[in-house]
Amino acid sequence: MKRYLLTIYLLLLCGITWAQQQTVTGTVSDKNETLIGVSVIEKDLPSNGTQTDQNGKFKLTLKGSSKTIVFKYIGYLSKEVVVGNQSNVNVTLEVDAKGLEEVVVVAYGIQKKITNTGSTSAISGDDIRQTPAASLQNTLIGRVPGITTQQRSGQPGSDGAVLLIRGLSTTNGNGAPLIIVDDLEYFGNIAEIDPDQIETFTILKDAATTAVYGIKGANGVVVITTKRGKSGKAQITFRTENSIQTPTYMPEYLDSYRAAVLVNQALVNDEQAPRFSQTDLDHFKNGTDPYGHPNVNWTEELLRKYSVQSRNNINIQGGVDKAKYYLSAGYLFQNGLIKDFSKLSGMDNNYYYKRYNFRSNLDLQPTKTLNLSLDLSGTFAERNSPTNGGRNNRNNIFFELSDANQLPPYAYSIYNPDGSFGVNSNILNNNVVGRLTYYGYNRQFTNDITANFRASQNLSFVTKGLSAKGVVGFNGQYGFNRNMNRGTGNDFPSYYYNPTNDTYTISNPNFYRIALPNLSYSATDSYKRLNWQASINYDRTFSSHHVYALALYNTQNNVTNANEPSGFRGYTFRAGYDYKQKYLIELNAGYNGSSAFVSDKRYAWFPAISLGWNVAEESFFKDNIKFIDLFKIRGSFGKTGSDDIGNFAYTYLPTYVNGGSYSIGENHTGITGIREGLLAQNPTWETEEQANIGVDINMFKGKLKIVADLFDRYRYNILTSRTLSNIAGITPSQLPPSNINRVSNRGFETQITYLGNINKFSFNISGNISVSKNKILFMDEATPPYDYQRLTGKPMGSILGYNFLGFYTQEEIDNPAVPKPTTGITRAGDLKYSDLNGDGVVNVDDRMVLALPNLPNTIMGLTIGLNYGNFAFTITAQSALNFARRSAAEAIRPGLNNFREIHEQAWTPQNSVNPSFPRLSLAGSNLNDPAAHPSNYWFRNSDYLRIKTAEFSYSLPKEFVNKIGLQVARIYVNGYNLVTWGLKEKNIYNTDPENTSGNDGAGFYPQTKVYNLGLQISF
Repeated sequence: MKRYLLTIYLLLLCGITWAQQQTVTGTVSDKNETLIGVSVIEKDLPSNGTQTDQNGKFKLTLKGSSKTIVFKYIGYLSKEVVVGNQSNVNVTLEVDAKGLEEVVVVAYGIQKKITNTGSTSAISGDDIRQTPAASLQNTLIGRVPGITTQQRSGQPGSDGAVLLIRGLSTTNGNGAPLIIVDDLEYFGNIAEIDPDQIETFTILKDAATTAVYGIKGANGVVVITTKRGKSGKAQITFRTENSIQTPTYMPEYLDSYRAAVLVNQALVNDEQAPRFSQTDLDHFKNGTDPYGHPNVNWTEELLRKYSVQSRNNINIQGGVDKAKYYLSAGYLFQNGLIKDFSKLSGMDNNYYYKRYNFRSNLDLQPTKTLNLSLDLSGTFAERNSPTNGGRNNRNNIFFELSDANQLPPYAYSIYNPDGSFGVNSNILNNNVVGRLTYYGYNRQFTNDITANFRASQNLSFVTKGLSAKGVVGFNGQYGFNRNMNRGTGNDFPSYYYNPTNDTYTISNPNFYRIALPNLSYSATDSYKRLNWQASINYDRTFSSHHVYALALYNTQNNVTNANEPSGFRGYTFRAGYDYKQKYLIELNAGYNGSSAFVSDKRYAWFPAISLGWNVAEESFFKDNIKFIDLFKIRGSFGKTGSDDIGNFAYTYLPTYVNGGSYSIGENHTGITGIREGLLAQNPTWETEEQANIGVDINMFKGKLKIVADLFDRYRYNILTSRTLSNIAGITPSQLPPSNINRVSNRGFETQITYLGNINKFSFNISGNISVSKNKILFMDEATPPYDYQRLTGKPMGSILGYNFLGFYTQEEIDNPAVPKPTTGITRAGDLKYSDLNGDGVVNVDDRMVLALPNLPNTIMGLTIGLNYGNFAFTITAQSALNFARRSAAEAIRPGLNNFREIHEQAWTPQNSVNPSFPRLSLAGSNLNDPAAHPSNYWFRNSDYLRIKTAEFSYSLPKEFVNKIGLQVARIYVNGYNLVTWGLKEKNIYNTDPENTSGNDGAGFYPQTKVYNLGLQISF
């Protein structure tokens, strides 16, 4: 009998369980069409959820007791539907025209975008991953307003752009922003953060958002959040990309005949005899003497037309309500442009970069009110560069390609007839291919490990909305170099070949064979940081009143190598209030200090206040201007600081050096002693006052969005070295740095976005412009002889140079009334400069502040996205305006730079009307020397327009990928730095407009464009 009763009980229990697991199907749409990818989640059971399919349909089995389903979709208002006993539910979502559901990441938390009163810009991780750049910051320009970047190089592992927020506001340091990853300061290289791990990337731009960081917030803040686990089955995503890279610009050099003609022309211009006879020229032109008169295209012989880049990532995301996880591993390989000459030596002679990234984010909820997180991440990088020596051991093959003294096209044949290395007795260095083969490599290894532990306790049992949080973070960095080299002291044999008598002469009789290479090891800086944070948060709504507050304690302890530890301690405060999301106010403050400063100047307050008014919520507005959904006016004012004082830390202590001498005794006896070095001073941090006024507008049901900001930044107490001293016996190098410089930086930003759709075709257009104009208000500058030479009042980075008027004619040379230089010989075809002071000569007193620095003050971007069915296309155009650059010496000057096509367009008596280049001369430093006589002829406007990135993708139909066990399968092609147009002056340097200005090309590596093919699958 008991057996039968037990059976009946189990059947009833199964029936009850079956009844509780109700299955609901349905369709989700808006007013126009069904919606794909809508999150469908059972209320109070976030682990039980699904998404709508290609037709907007869903199927969900309810497991809880709420009988309620929550529907969420980006750009739409969330909706809760009580299903009761229904088995089919059709849901219509409304567009979130006001942005009520949107949130923005801010310092130590998130806020609703509608109530945020600070100035921020953001880009999602998905948008970042549309750009196949190896370095993270290279993906931002043109897409995020307020960002300025300049990519100075394309070298693997060193191609990360300089990153600035709202331009540059300091004469000290590089103006780099503070980088925050998951609430903690990040001390690694931002270029090495794996984009695959990023969830959001937010820029904090004004005092309202950065004052909480106190003496670390003046340069702006980048806040990165990484992906985290989600409730549900484990989802594995694999992404693989393979790219080819080729230079955006690469100088093209003339062949031997054309170069020899120009050498002769330059010598004749200098009233010297030609170097090459007509017989020489004929050999060069006809190729009749390849060993005595070689013609080598060194670019083709030494460089690849393209190199490869590959990236592979895999991540796993999943969990249950009590435990969620996100695991990620990535590998990046970036190869260089040098051909492989390692066959004979086995030593890699190319540039390359390898990077391994991993991350583990684990979230636990041991109780209903306690959340724990443990994050572990690491980056391991390896950089290889060839040891090729070269003139003055520049060790850069791209510099050597431009060097007319070491690698002209007629230098030597690479190989002699017997296969040995050729060489030229008139050239100092050994055969360049041999050097790339045997001289070895320099290899740098860097390792970075970060571990963070968080605990968050809900204190609603004390009072609703109260919580506490604690964070402990550790970051350790370590690196070393492992080099395998030969050099000129351990060289290889090469031979002079005489084609006339078919003889070989060894170039260096000390080297008839190749010796073993030297293996060396050296450690680089090691760095350890321990960071502690503790905070109390309060966030609560009383009817129409919303209040929130934060109090946070933050301390850091840093150790570099065996140096004395440095410390940071800070307190952060935030309090905010809004009424019906209409009237907004927020107060922020940071009180912190650094051990780099003397104790009585170690701490300071950095307060900020911001106000906002959602005008569109007023009845007089929304009843009459109905096409505007959101109209928010906001403003902020506050103070921030910067403790980025470079090598000036601890300058409140005097230094003494062992040097100098004094005389004692009746007869002179010199005694070495200890003397004063740097005198003591009590420096303090830089301080910046920031004002910002902004407006956020949404119109036409959220289809048109406008964000605009106007800002004014005033930086003072900028620490700087002194340049002058009127004190007898004291040199400027002994004077302590002083907080005397002041800078103003003003500008505006605007972003306009339009979202539209026509049936299954949707599109988005987003344009932005960022303008930031800085000016030096005061600097330690000697009074110049003429006011037009004063750098104070000019943009930072400005230089003195001459004003170009044209080219001297012979009539002007013969006319004594025409101003000319007082040194050297001036000839027809030389550059003619203004005599600004009117004294009848051209000299250093006629230099003026040139109009444009090298940093652009205007950045514009336009992004267009198109979607139709499973196809998607995105393209971004980007422009930088109002900046200039120049090159010097081996990068442009005849006799030092290998001749290029621009040199054939030089002034001659036959080409005197509109030449592109001054007369050719090998006479050394003269009026045409861009290094000795910089001018606005050489300092060229470098405004450009670039197709920065583009992507075309296709997602395989869901029905198909589900059949083969996948959730998502996406194929895409994208590119980076695809096309570039100069907008103003001619690019006589034939290098990328973002290339470093003012140097001879010693560190040059061409920026690259990238063409990429990728595959992403999820299962």
